[in-house]
Amino acid sequence: MATFGSRLAEHKGVGPGFDAVRITLALSVLFIHAGLLRPATPEALLAPVVPFAPLQQWAFDLAILPMFFALSGFLVAGSADRLSVGQFVVNRGLRILPALAVEITLSALILGPLLTAYGLRQYLSDPLFASYFLNILGNIHYELPGLFLDNPQPRIVNGSLWTVPHEIACYALLVLCITTGLYRRRRLMLALTLAFFGVSIAVFVCANLGLRLPYHDTLTYLFVTRGAARLVPLFLAGIVFYQYRDRIPYRFDYAVACVLAYIALAAFGSPDWIANPIISCVTAPIFAYVVTYAGLSPKLVFPLPSRGDYSYGLYLYGYPLQQAMIQTMPWIDNRAIFFALSVAAAGTMAVFSWHVIEKPVLRLRRNFSLTARIHAGPAPATAKPVPQPDQPVAAAE
Repeated sequence: MATFGSRLAEHKGVGPGFDAVRITLALSVLFIHAGLLRPATPEALLAPVVPFAPLQQWAFDLAILPMFFALSGFLVAGSADRLSVGQFVVNRGLRILPALAVEITLSALILGPLLTAYGLRQYLSDPLFASYFLNILGNIHYELPGLFLDNPQPRIVNGSLWTVPHEIACYALLVLCITTGLYRRRRLMLALTLAFFGVSIAVFVCANLGLRLPYHDTLTYLFVTRGAARLVPLFLAGIVFYQYRDRIPYRFDYAVACVLAYIALAAFGSPDWIANPIISCVTAPIFAYVVTYAGLSPKLVFPLPSRGDYSYGLYLYGYPLQQAMIQTMPWIDNRAIFFALSVAAAGTMAVFSWHVIEKPVLRLRRNFSLTARIHAGPAPATAKPVPQPDQPVAAAE
């Protein structure tokens, strides 16, 4: 029987479809933001863009980021299996921070001065300008002086950054699991994942029954209303899927059944389910299975994704470029056209980010990442051979 583990081993630890899956998810985020930032007219809703879409908009929105985090958990678990804690931290830092720092800097020093409603001196002296650079450290600040004041979502330069602290929290939690030895015992990792869901559900149920727990507001914020409440458990679910990869069947009919189950669930659901931890718990294995199955499929090897991982650049640059287009081209009110222009603009910057920032940094990660050795190209002739990992690892660690 084919399993996730056997499929991963067949491809020498590299899921052939993961680049395509990540780009698909990043484009889906662009599509979601196209409707959020530029509210569609009744004639330009979801149906003209995806006329066959069986899911309601809220259900589509609900799925994308949890799938991103489940995929991230599965992929970085390969690094955790073979790297020391220090190497793991360096590996993650080199993957996330350089491209993030460049995007923040370009937004503050180029996009801001070009589009601000203030004079240049007022712009540069405003405290919002200096505080915006704290985004590089995961301390999120959404505003730059005088930017996007009249947009439908005013003043927010890059709303996508809200996930950065949660991603860092996921890595910090994984480091804690590694250092305590918890990570090496997959049953305990499964128990930890179920515990996260269990606490969230308990707090949610108590709140709906009118019961107040000790520290009720804090618990509700941490485990129900905060974005991390539905993202961190999905990250852990992805890790658990990697740890049990040799026991999870790799079957097309299972993937189809997961998709159909979610469609059926969405048909009876409502938008308030987005913050419902019971629904998050039910959909977690669905999202984790589908996104991992797709990533392990050789049928999802497309020419463009195979040239580089453009997903991170799409995610980083999409939101500010969409806001800029809304300010400078307010006449565009068709969602399909706006989305197409968003893809062109963000895609251009994603190519820049990959080839100018991310790919060169991969050379610094050769000793830590199998993906770095694949994407960065041949090692310099003077470099020492890099030992091959003892076991399969996932792509795009």
